[in-house]
Amino acid sequence: MKSISLKTGCGGSIILTEGVREHLGAHPGILDLIPEIASKVSLPTDGSRLACQISLGRVVGQSSLIDTKKIALSEKTWFAVRKNRMKASRVIPGESPLDTDIVTIVANPVAENRYELVTAWFGIFAPKEPWDPGLSGDSSGYEEAIHFWCSHGLVYSSDTMFELFESNWDNILKIAIHNNYGERYEVK
Repeated sequence: MKSISLKTGCGGSIILTEGVREHLGAHPGILDLIPEIASKVSLPTDGSRLACQISLGRVVGQSSLIDTKKIALSEKTWFAVRKNRMKASRVIPGESPLDTDIVTIVANPVAENRYELVTAWFGIFAPKEPWDPGLSGDSSGYEEAIHFWCSHGLVYSSDTMFELFESNWDNILKIAIHNNYGERYEVK
């Protein structure tokens, strides 16, 4: 399938690419809602990145983001690689996702009143994960991300994630920084 253009609430458009369609596979059910979500969005008038939360006024899915006990970078915890992702996320096994009416959408400008969808998910806005290449050279963004993800995690789901493993943020970040995806994740 080629890219499709979706009309926004302000008369602009959001482009949904095939690559993003695959990426959204980690968020079952969100893809069917993208046209409705786009119709409720007002694009930034200054051409900045779009990152917003929208209430659809009814339960539309489940948020897997939950608060956790704060951990240190070297503290062991659970991780898993989500399907359609290359790096590990902090996960919380044995918990259940929470019903939500909120969706978050992120899109980048490509032309005036025209944006390309980057991602969308059920639930509130969350910072990038600490290993995100977009944080390279952004020390305040990295600090926000690591602080957030040391006190939050995703509910583990074998439907959308590969096998659980125990590690720590120090090790996860070391592997991500060196792009050594063949190395087994483990606490050293």
